[in-house]
This record gives sequence, C-alpha cells and structure tokens, in this order.
Amino acid sequence: MTRCASENRYPATGLEWSHSGPIRCELESERLVIRNYTLDDVEPLFEAINESREGHLLPWMTWCQDNHHTVESTTKYVCEQMLAVAQPMTFTNVGTGIFCKDTGRFLGGSGVHDVRPDSASCETGYWIRRDAIGNGYAREACARTISWALEEQSHGGLGLQRVRIYCALENAHSKQLIEKLSIRQEVHQRRDYVVDGVGVCDRLGWGVLKDEWDCKNHCVIPHA
Repeated sequence: MTRCASENRYPATGLEWSHSGPIRCELESERLVIRNYTLDDVEPLFEAINESREGHLLPWMTWCQDNHHTVESTTKYVCEQMLAVAQPMTFTNVGTGIFCKDTGRFLGGSGVHDVRPDSASCETGYWIRRDAIGNGYAREACARTISWALEEQSHGGLGLQRVRIYCALENAHSKQLIEKLSIRQEVHQRRDYVVDGVGVCDRLGWGVLKDEWDCKNHCVIPHA
C-alpha cells in the first residue's frame, strides 16, 4: 500500500520471489480452520457479509460497499479466489475463509494481498462476522495467516520474507488487535487515507520479518 511513485513506475527485479505451486491454504489453529474458498462457501459468505455490512464491516471494509449485494456477485468473488491460486506464476493475492473448527460455521475472511515478488512481501487483513466478534478469532486467524505467508514453501507456506498490515488510526478495534500481536509499528502517515463516511484519516502500518516470527507458535519471537 505505501509505495512511492518511482517504485510503481520503475519496478525493480529484486528478490524475484515466485511460487512453484499449486498454492493451497489449508490451515488450522487452536479453534479455527483457514482455507481456500470453494463454491460451497458462496451462500455462507454472502449471508455473513450481508448481516454484518452496515455498522460493522462498513465503513472500514470498503470492498463490501458495492459488492456482495447479490449471490451472483459473491459467486464471482469466490471464483476469482479459486482462479488466483490456480495460476502460481502470476499470483498476487487471495482471499481465504475462516471457519470454526468444531462446527464448520463460516466466521469471516482473511488472506494475503499485494504480493510483491521484488521484496518477497505481502499484506494481510481480516474480518469477522458481527455475531462472532469478541472471541479473539480475528487475532488468531491473523497470526496463523502470517505464519503461512512466512513459512518455507517446502513446509506448505508461501516462503515470503515480510508481511504488512494497515489500518486507519480511527479504526480502534483493528489497531488494538494488531498491537496485541506485538508486531512492530512502522508507519504513521498523517491524513493520508480517505474512508467514506469518516473522512481523511491517519494511516497506520505494521510489519514483521521472517526472522522475527515463530511460524510454529504463530507469534513474534521475543526480543527478535
């Protein structure tokens, strides 16, 4: 997200990260399953977004402002995520679903976005449906997704070197979640981020490197 104009105009080869594929996200944590979407997930995803859209996902989750108002729109999204992991040579992002391990209920979404081969890095994010908040699911899913991004490809990960997370200063719940993960805050860009219905906000950013993260226990390595 935070990238200067010259980087966009004159991209460098850099680390030349790539994935040999196929890309599979089939993760488990203490209470959750985090995995690639299938067509069977369309109805649960559509239902969760539409019951959570107003006053919960919005204004912060801008992707649901104009999308997921019909089952067809959600079907299109799920198909796009399925195609994203089927083409590893051009892989740049994928959304994944968060499910309750015990019941299989759909709880929310996560994923990796803006994968940059030059710096072997990505962004991650998260959301939890309205009636499942307050249980620590977003923090658990975010930590597990970071481990997937940074884990070696030979162990089922993406083999990246860095993960970024952003939110608006005014998005207090998201900010608190990231702070609980003890990830280093790297960015505070004043009045840099426009959110419909809120206005011009400060953009906050955090980053964690591969050698700072314990992919087995899904947490920052102490004193890394």
